Amino acid sequence: MPPTDQAADSLAAQTLPRKKQVTEAKRPVWLAPFAQQALQPNDTSNEHTTNSASQAALSESEAGLSAVDASKGFASNASKVDFLRASDPEPQPEADRVLLRGDKHAVFSIASFPEAVGRQLGSVDFGSVPIRSGVNSAGGFAFVATPTSCLVWPYDSASSAMTSRVYRLAMPDPDDTTVFETPLVALVSAENVQSDVGVLACSPTGQLRYWDRVAFGLGGTDRFYTANLDMPDASDRCERIIEVFSGLFVVATAKGYLFQVLLQDSQGATELNVHCLSKGAGSRTGMLSRMSSLLGGSQFAPVATDAGDVVVGIAGGERTEIRHSRELFVLTRQRLAKWVVSQSQPEKFMFSMDIVQTLSAAAAQRFDVDVDVEVDVYDIAAMRSGDICILAGLYTPQTGKRVQLVVGMLRGNRVSVEPEVVGLWPLKYAPDFRLCQTGHSQPQLVLPEGGPGMFAVFPKAIVGVVVSGTSAVFEEVVSFRDEGILGTSSAPQFPYASQSTSESSLFLTCAGAGVLQVCIDKDKVLASCAHSANAEDQDGEFISIETSAASWPGSGTRVGKASVTSSPEREYQTQIEQAVFFGLDNAHNPLSFAITSHVTGVDSALETAVLRVSQSILDNTSHFIVDRLDIGAHLNERLRHARAVMQFISEGGLTPKLSHETRAHLCAHAEKLAAAVALWEYQNSVWAQKNGAASQLLANLIASFLESAGLQTSDPLRTFFRQHVAAIGDVLVFMSRNLAALRRALDDNESGRRDSQLISYEANRIIISILQPAFMFRFQNAALYAIGDLSDSPSTCERWTEHSAVVDLLMQRLEASYSLCREISGQHCASIYERISKSVLPNDEDPSDLNRSLSIFDDAISISHASLPDATEAPSSEEAKMRLKLDASPSLTLLRETIDQMGPLANLFFRASVDRISLLENTGLSEAHALVCRYEAARSRYIMCLVPLARASVAFRLAVEYRDLASLVMLVFATDSENAAMHLRAYTERFGRDFADVLFAYYEKRQAWASLLYTQDADFDSWLKRYVDSRMVENPHGPMAQIGWIHDVKMNDFGAAAAKLARAGRDSLEVDQARTMLSLSKLAFIAVEAENAVNDDTTQEAHSRLEDALEMCQIQESLSRYFTVIVRNNRDYAPELVWKRRDDVSDKKAVLDAAMLTTTSNCRHDFPALYTVFNELLRCIWNGRMLSVEDLVDVLTFPDNMSCIEGSSDDAEQYNVLVRERYSLAVDILSRASMNLSEQTREATLRTIWRRVFLSDDWPEIHQRIGGNVPDSELRQELECTRLYNVLQSCLATRELAHPDWYLLPIDSFATSDLDYLASTRLAPRFSSDVTPDSEWKPLSATTSPAVQKDYSAEDNYLRTAIKCNLGSYYSEILRMVTDQIAHTTRSVHNSSDMDAQASTETDSMMEFD
Repeated sequence: MPPTDQAADSLAAQTLPRKKQVTEAKRPVWLAPFAQQALQPNDTSNEHTTNSASQAALSESEAGLSAVDASKGFASNASKVDFLRASDPEPQPEADRVLLRGDKHAVFSIASFPEAVGRQLGSVDFGSVPIRSGVNSAGGFAFVATPTSCLVWPYDSASSAMTSRVYRLAMPDPDDTTVFETPLVALVSAENVQSDVGVLACSPTGQLRYWDRVAFGLGGTDRFYTANLDMPDASDRCERIIEVFSGLFVVATAKGYLFQVLLQDSQGATELNVHCLSKGAGSRTGMLSRMSSLLGGSQFAPVATDAGDVVVGIAGGERTEIRHSRELFVLTRQRLAKWVVSQSQPEKFMFSMDIVQTLSAAAAQRFDVDVDVEVDVYDIAAMRSGDICILAGLYTPQTGKRVQLVVGMLRGNRVSVEPEVVGLWPLKYAPDFRLCQTGHSQPQLVLPEGGPGMFAVFPKAIVGVVVSGTSAVFEEVVSFRDEGILGTSSAPQFPYASQSTSESSLFLTCAGAGVLQVCIDKDKVLASCAHSANAEDQDGEFISIETSAASWPGSGTRVGKASVTSSPEREYQTQIEQAVFFGLDNAHNPLSFAITSHVTGVDSALETAVLRVSQSILDNTSHFIVDRLDIGAHLNERLRHARAVMQFISEGGLTPKLSHETRAHLCAHAEKLAAAVALWEYQNSVWAQKNGAASQLLANLIASFLESAGLQTSDPLRTFFRQHVAAIGDVLVFMSRNLAALRRALDDNESGRRDSQLISYEANRIIISILQPAFMFRFQNAALYAIGDLSDSPSTCERWTEHSAVVDLLMQRLEASYSLCREISGQHCASIYERISKSVLPNDEDPSDLNRSLSIFDDAISISHASLPDATEAPSSEEAKMRLKLDASPSLTLLRETIDQMGPLANLFFRASVDRISLLENTGLSEAHALVCRYEAARSRYIMCLVPLARASVAFRLAVEYRDLASLVMLVFATDSENAAMHLRAYTERFGRDFADVLFAYYEKRQAWASLLYTQDADFDSWLKRYVDSRMVENPHGPMAQIGWIHDVKMNDFGAAAAKLARAGRDSLEVDQARTMLSLSKLAFIAVEAENAVNDDTTQEAHSRLEDALEMCQIQESLSRYFTVIVRNNRDYAPELVWKRRDDVSDKKAVLDAAMLTTTSNCRHDFPALYTVFNELLRCIWNGRMLSVEDLVDVLTFPDNMSCIEGSSDDAEQYNVLVRERYSLAVDILSRASMNLSEQTREATLRTIWRRVFLSDDWPEIHQRIGGNVPDSELRQELECTRLYNVLQSCLATRELAHPDWYLLPIDSFATSDLDYLASTRLAPRFSSDVTPDSEWKPLSATTSPAVQKDYSAEDNYLRTAIKCNLGSYYSEILRMVTDQIAHTTRSVHNSSDMDAQASTETDSMMEFD
């Protein structure tokens, strides 16, 4: 029945010219025609012509299935798959179309999916509904088919005027069993019609529909031809369709039935004729719909005869000796069969062979294994040479599920002879799972134009291979992300072109990117192989089965070597380059560039690869980098790629595979490019402003730098930014060495000084432009490069920003800039100059200059500057900056800009110093300590210098950033003292105890004790206590001992308060203060005893020591009053006390009088040096100063004329007791203070006491009186009158001092062994702290030591004389007398006690009797 004509839509749209894409990307020459090939229809010559008239029956499809206008936008369904995107309204730039580009292969994005297709795919659940897709590269059409419909569209916008249309074709109606099965679809090139395509669809059950045209003429989506395959088995399904000739297709079912489908009759008219291929050689008979298979007793038996055997692939081979005939290969899981088919002749069955057994035997022989090799076959393809290629997977029991993909090449001598395996080579792509053998996800083998380039297509990967002879000489794997491959271009049309093209191209559809093209430059591959005579052996290819065996999976390596061997470094580098230049920049790129590393720990090969890629980007040596005239765009692109290197590593989870040094190197490369970008922007701004000679500073600097390195070029600036950015750190070093000399050369005249100032300013801009972006990039990407916390992984490699020359340069620039501000402000800005002149920065103070000017940081005048407003750090807008330049003079503008540079320069200096200190500490270099000291001093200096420049807010930020807490405290009080409490509270909350300790130190240094002790916070109280205690440990006699007890009392820690008070009392220089402190300590001690009820030995000892200290104060006060009374009684002084006025002339005279009145002329004459010492000690007593134990002993024992005070008052009696008991008191004092004295001091002092006790009596005279024959009573009476007797009596009886610890014999009391200590160590420096420049009392010095030694020697001489007068015997007798008297007294006391007790007992008895 003839077809019914229907009116077609009038769609006379004109072809839209493609917009020419301009790019300067470097790309191989062989890639140039790729973009154009997709635009040119293939003019394939066919063996038969077609007539426009159609004689086949037509059936109308369902209404409403007409063309869909894809130009009308539709909102995408967010609930569906979101990776399907609509096509862009504008053609993509070529740079975005390149998805991968290697030396010999590339992947291009040809076109994205139209929106209608994307919407259709977005509504499909890929997990349950299979999708078929394919590409007709000859006509520029693609399709996507579902079980119910097929969408066809022209993806090549230059090939048709219908570029905006998507054609929806209704598939044969599925039944209940095939509702989730997608028909087979093949695109048919329209005869003699460009920009149109035919569609042949075959349902799983064998229903055929054929649209000869879908866009022009009498065709359309609703007009098609139908036919039906009479399937012998209702459960069988159509699995494969292939175009053997133009207009001749073969459909294969799963069970091996083959159907030949003709689209034209013998006259060329369109019709659908179906014929089942038979094993016999006879001509066609009967109706094709009733045909059966070829084998199994019937001539129409299926190819797959075994249970479970199914067809996995069919392929069309070259022409045969039969006219207009082609080979047809059918591959099942077990067998390989061959037919010869023709349009005009009957088909002819050639053979059927066990392909699995053949490949298994070849693999066992090739790989030298003893076990059976399991083989899975996946697909088959034929080469133009007549050889057959089979994609298979090999297994052994040892490998389990691990598969080794191989491609086997088979060759037959004649058409009818079974082929033999002549080549077997492995593929790099090796999945660790057993591949699916049925369905649309089965691996495919595609040979465009019959080779030698071939493509093994997997669900998410494509392996491109080039074959030379019987071996593979090229192999590359192209992996895809989650968006898998939907379909590829159909099998090649026949006959092949007489001359093959230079490249092999595979077109495919991808579920996230549309239509893609994979290309391999066959000519370049084969040419590179021809350069080596032994290339096949060197590359480890498998030419034939007879070549040497390779290792099998499981033995440590894969089967054989890769088709193209390369080092791991090179493989990593290639993949990283593709990811960096094509993957990360293009979010629409569906390719996967993921790499894996199985090395434990750091992977050295990966490190080498990433460093090579990053270095090539930095040096601009990578052939992937686009060369541009716009240097700024060029640098930004390189910066983006440099960062992408680490981004790729991080996203792949490979960061731990790189050492910290490697990551630091990668970051340094990107930092230098970031610095170069900013530096080029600076130079552009300088050129725009045209500031004269200063604008050429960078250009001249770069030119000189390159010239010093032996590089000369006509444009050094651009040459540097293109090729030598890696040396940007060396430019800073070069600047540090030459800038100072340049400025000095310009300072000879006024104009030169102006240029020198401008050069200083521009040099700062250059340094800031280099270092600030570098540090910013490092901080912003610290997490990416995993270099944020250096404590966990300390670095020992020196980064370019922490070079010692960079640190020195920044410090030089800070000093020079501050000096420049002082110089300019001195001439043009009085307010700033006044602030600078009043500021004494750290390291500016001259200790010898006692009359230096006050600084604004001194507490005394800081309030006068605290109200000064902080100037704006920088203009808030460009308009404000321009207005500043117009309104102000050039000098003021330069001053303002230089001031603005101080903060960034200080920040860079601090950061570089901190980094270098960390480096030196990690490497253990000795310079670390010196640099730390230098940095801490400079940090405080440059932070504080911002205050007189009206940049206090910047100073605060820097102090906080770099934790200069001392400067932070100083800033609080120097700039905003009114709000100091608020600031201190905020910083304490932020920094905690560290800030509190610095604040306490600030108060202590300035003796602001009230501020120190005024705390209102519990944390502050505990911090202050720990600070006071730590300072007490560092300096036990410091000021903390004087005030720390106050805080202890506040915290109710009376024990600590008592200890501090006792120490403060002992350390006090004033007697009154010591007595007060000790009294308070006693009160605190009593409070502790009352609270804790402790009365152990330790407590008693502490109490005793406290009492001793109080008694020392009492003794000194008594001595002071005694000497005052002596002077007053013997001179005409006012009745009031006159001491404690040390600068009064009368006081000085009183001291001299006291010394004269208490010593004899013989004493002053015999011991002049010691008399001078005695004068000094009296001056201390007169001024109320505390004396040491040794000094107090000297005051008590040296004077030989201390007389009693006349009168009966209590004071007079107290003074007289002191005079009488002064020697024994000295021994008592020494015994009590012995624990705080060194052994030498204690022994020397004890000898001094007893020596002077022995010398206090005139033993020669006594010996003259009692040395002869005198009665015992007279002897005892004479000895009892001696001062020695009274001293021993007091020490033994009254004071009960232990014997013999504190007693010496005359022979042991010489000062000979103590002369050096007494004269040099003790007395020489004793009074230096009490002497003022205008005092008449001069301290003893080393020059007086001989005089002091002479006086002590004189004492020894007098003692020797006394010993000669029998002093030793007298001493022993006096000691016996005192001892007997003490014993007699003790017995009397005991007897009296016993009698009293007996009398009391008798009294009690009488009372009881009564």
